[in-house]
Amino acid sequence: MQAIDYATRAATSFALPDICLRIRQMLDDHNSDIEDIGNLVSMDPSLAAKLLKLANSPLFRFRSQVDSIAKAVNVLGGEALYNLVMAETAKDAFEHFSSEDIDLNRFWNQSLYAGLVAKHLAKLMRVRGTERFFLLGLLHNLAELVVTKESPDLARKCLPEDGKTAPWALQKKVFGFNYAQCSSQILQAWNLPTQLSFPVADIHNEDKAIDNKEVGIMFVSARIGYGLSKGFSGDITSLANPVVMKNAGIGEEILQDAVNFSRQEISKMMAIFNPGMAS
Repeated sequence: MQAIDYATRAATSFALPDICLRIRQMLDDHNSDIEDIGNLVSMDPSLAAKLLKLANSPLFRFRSQVDSIAKAVNVLGGEALYNLVMAETAKDAFEHFSSEDIDLNRFWNQSLYAGLVAKHLAKLMRVRGTERFFLLGLLHNLAELVVTKESPDLARKCLPEDGKTAPWALQKKVFGFNYAQCSSQILQAWNLPTQLSFPVADIHNEDKAIDNKEVGIMFVSARIGYGLSKGFSGDITSLANPVVMKNAGIGEEILQDAVNFSRQEISKMMAIFNPGMAS
């Protein structure tokens, strides 16, 4: 099977909630305003409660508590709220595609660490739309769940045994694509914006990471996230490509700050996204 085949099966198996599509339509419609989006979210009390929990999580660290969707919309803006809705939807997608053939604790840690590192790097580097970077990190390895569920024997061959081989290199060798490329195809199949699907496709592309700052941030974050999820205890900056870091403007001090932030907050985020595995 090709990446597009796995993506097609994933999109057929799990459809995005209608509210994701409606919010996106509102954001793309100049006749809609932020208040309309807030009213739409408020009509779903369960979703509203979950989004408020995220708005008050380490992702934002607002000085005062965000205690209403109206305030969340005014403080965060429509795009950030959409990214939070998508992050909440990712939880459901992860659960839908999970199986006994994958170490879910490692998967969750890898995804959340990548998202936290990416979000914090974007914030420190003053890149707009930092919530999008958290979502990119969270979703970049989604295809591992999909592929493992569909082809567990082949997926097993992509697990490094020597502790040195990069899993995305094994994925390319076994399938002809890496999981991030397949994840991008899934996001496209769900008709998500290109600013989500395109950076994910190139997360393991060193040339693109050197040429594009956003891809560079995600390239570094994916590697740091993987290392942290595996309990890497050495110099964490050694996991990142120095050329990519230099071209993206990521200094060692900034990267270490993002790593420290992620290590400090991972258990809180795990408790929000996957409470059954929170330590």
